Amino acid sequence: MSVWRKTQKTVQLGLTLLAACAFASNARAEDPGRTIFVPRAVIYPGDRITDTNLIERQLIVDPGNPPVFGEREEDLLGRIARRTLLPGELIPEMAIRAEDLVKQGRTYKLVYNSKYVSIVGVGVPLQSGAAGEIINVRNPESGVIIKARIEPDQTLAVNDQ
Repeated sequence: MSVWRKTQKTVQLGLTLLAACAFASNARAEDPGRTIFVPRAVIYPGDRITDTNLIERQLIVDPGNPPVFGEREEDLLGRIARRTLLPGELIPEMAIRAEDLVKQGRTYKLVYNSKYVSIVGVGVPLQSGAAGEIINVRNPESGVIIKARIEPDQTLAVNDQ
């Protein structure tokens, strides 16, 4: 093979590589990626996440990848930080929790419903919790501790135990 042919093949290979890079960068420019929400400034444990302390950020991922937590602002708003959230960093799902509906030590309506009987009383939660959580509740009259599920209306629902 002559030097001229080798040079010609090298130039063709270089042009092909250059075209491939240009195509890839053009495709990346057309696909802006996914929009996620990240902290604007440091959010400390116990702080509520609001729209004022979140900003949008573009995340470039393959279209086939599953959704990233934080793509929907509704998933974050009103939640409470469990740990320090840094500005511009992704927010892991385990780093936030729902706001507590019931507070430890306060009295709440305690309800037991079955097919034949309905009992309503008062209970004192032994820990704070959000809707759907099962917590320990003390009956102030008898001192008995039972488990109850927190309902969205702040009642404590007791199941058969």
